[in-house]
Amino acid sequence: MEENAEEKKETRSSYRKRPAWQWILIYLIVAVVIYGLIYYFVLGKKTNIPYSTTNEIVPGEQINGSSPPSSEETMESEVSVTLTSKGFSPQTITIKAATIVTWTNQSGTAASVNSAVHPTHQVYPPLNLGEFENGGSLSLVFDTPGTYKYHNHLNPSQVGTVIVE
Repeated sequence: MEENAEEKKETRSSYRKRPAWQWILIYLIVAVVIYGLIYYFVLGKKTNIPYSTTNEIVPGEQINGSSPPSSEETMESEVSVTLTSKGFSPQTITIKAATIVTWTNQSGTAASVNSAVHPTHQVYPPLNLGEFENGGSLSLVFDTPGTYKYHNHLNPSQVGTVIVE
């Protein structure tokens, strides 16, 4: 009976005898977890730019189930931007809403079209079209008027602007 009492006393007192560095480590871990949760649920979700992910299209796909546009409509509703080793050409385009912009990669290497600001790409997320190989192309329909800046994520010095009227 006395042995049990001594064991219980020894067990209780061992909880109190942690070195200070262990307590600091425990509090530090708890603080990091709490900060991470606050950042994830509060700070990380703040975005003031509403956008719709329905703007992305697959090349060759019909938009909104409509019939393919005639050649006259295509001239007005589709604009091409070429990426070369020197950058995007044209660097700035002005288009009307509901225009399809197609980026074609002729840079000789893989590229990635992403919205500003490098490296977070959070200004207009639908413009984060991702990586495409040399000779490939990506397209996006711009429905909302505004100015949209983008860049090649793999070479951030290559920048461009789409102005939608």
